[in-house]
Amino acid sequence: MNKILLFALPLLLAASIALPSSETAERAREMTSNLEKIENLIDKTVKELREALEELTRIAAESDKPRDAFEDYTDQLKDYKDVQETLSDRINRFRTVADERFKDWESDLSKMEGDLKNISQERMNKAKKEYEEVDKKVRTIGAKLTKAVDKLQEVQTYFATELNAASIQAASKVTDAAKQSADEVIQALEEMKKAYTQLKADTAESKPKE
Repeated sequence: MNKILLFALPLLLAASIALPSSETAERAREMTSNLEKIENLIDKTVKELREALEELTRIAAESDKPRDAFEDYTDQLKDYKDVQETLSDRINRFRTVADERFKDWESDLSKMEGDLKNISQERMNKAKKEYEEVDKKVRTIGAKLTKAVDKLQEVQTYFATELNAASIQAASKVTDAAKQSADEVIQALEEMKKAYTQLKADTAESKPKE
C-alpha cells in the first residue's frame, strides 16, 4: 500500500501543478463577464445614437415648430453621451482585467512543461494577439466616437442659440455632415461588437456546474 502511494504521489503533484489556479479561472470568467457587459452597452449606445439622429431629423422636418423636436434631441443627446461614457469606462475596466488575465496565464505556463505547455503557450499567444488587434481597433473607433459626439453637441449648441426655419436651413449641410459622421460611428460600433463577441468566444471560460 505504501509503495502504491509513493508511486502515485509524484503524479498527483504533477497534476495539481498543471491545473490553473482558481484565481486564474475566476479571472477568465471576469474577462467574459466584462465582454458581455460591453456587448450590451454597445447595443444601448447604438440605440441611443439612432434615437438622437431621429430627433435631429425631426428638427428639420418640423422647422415651422421645431421646439419640441429640439428639446427631445437635447434630452436624447444627453442619454447617448451618458451611455457612451459608461461604455468607455467599461472598456477601460476590461483592459485592466485582460492584462491581469494574461499575467496569470503566463504565471501558470511556468508550472507546465512539454506538450501541454506548448499548447497553452500557443493558445495564449493567439488570444493575446487577437485581444491587442481588437483593442487597437476599439481605440480607433473611440476617436471616431468622440468626433461624432463633438459634432452633434455643436449642432445642439447652434440650435440653442437660434432656432427657426431660417437657421435650420442655413445649417443643413453641417447637420447632414454630423448625421453622416454618426452613421459611420454606428457601423463602427457594430464592427466593434463583432470583434468583442469573437474574442469572448475564443477566451471564455464557463462557470463550473454546481
